[in-house]
Amino acid sequence: MTFAFLAALLVSAGIELPVPAVHPMHASVTEISYDAGSRTAAIRIRLFADDFAAAVGADSGAPADSAMSRYVRASFTLADRSGRALPIQWLGAESAGDVVLLRLRVRAPDGLAQAKVLNALLADRFADQVNMVRALYDGRAATLLFTRGEPAKALP
Repeated sequence: MTFAFLAALLVSAGIELPVPAVHPMHASVTEISYDAGSRTAAIRIRLFADDFAAAVGADSGAPADSAMSRYVRASFTLADRSGRALPIQWLGAESAGDVVLLRLRVRAPDGLAQAKVLNALLADRFADQVNMVRALYDGRAATLLFTRGEPAKALP
């Protein structure tokens, strides 16, 4: 298990890690929870605030929701089993120390089985970026890992 993967798991569990001015890892953790009743998926993405702010061009202050939303939609996609992109609804972002939590929602009428996920967040900035996606749907859990240059992957 790599240090970046372990750190991502700890961050997803809400455990704060001491982070030096320049952290030695680049990771994000995404949780997707599907609600069959409303046919929607709630998406929460946790990543280092300084990396994300730099990626959306907010070096001098907090980035605007529109800049964050544009960047996320360009780097994170969810498509149904036929490959049709599902529109992502931006719900906002909140800071928690050195981490930023992004909240999204997607209407997925056919569920998440065989849905295709792509998480390339921050991979354009960091060669060692690791993005973990954990999806909970239909009574199961699935985890996908993404590194720079990887294509979309299907949930089981």
